[in-house]
Amino acid sequence: MNAHLYVFVVLLHVIADITFAGSLLVTSIALAALARESAQALPRQARLVAGLRGWNRWVAAPALVCAWLLGGWLAVTAGWFGAGWLSAKLSLVLVLSGLHGYSSRALRRLAATPPVAPPRRVWLLAPSIAVVAMAIVWLVLIKPF
Repeated sequence: MNAHLYVFVVLLHVIADITFAGSLLVTSIALAALARESAQALPRQARLVAGLRGWNRWVAAPALVCAWLLGGWLAVTAGWFGAGWLSAKLSLVLVLSGLHGYSSRALRRLAATPPVAPPRRVWLLAPSIAVVAMAIVWLVLIKPF
């Protein structure tokens, strides 16, 4: 395998990961703020919700797809399938992917007429995303098992 190609794909994978995780984190913080709004105030937030939905559709979702595809290529190329750390990492990546689906649904509901506020427990998204992302980075860097 060409070492330069491998390093380039790692770079693209990390860029996609950071873009996705950062987008997910910002969206979760915005959802937590919107969950505190009254039902009467939610229609005034339509521009914010539209902007978040656009970012989610055109930046976060493609970054997630790129992260999965590039990560899969890296795992196959390096022969990591079957490694315990990769199985744990993939489980956590599935959790982040699920949180992305949850936040996408919340944004769609906020864009509906009338808007439906996210549940108050949405404040748990941001810390959950941060902890899961840190665990993924730890697994990748340390490869403990």
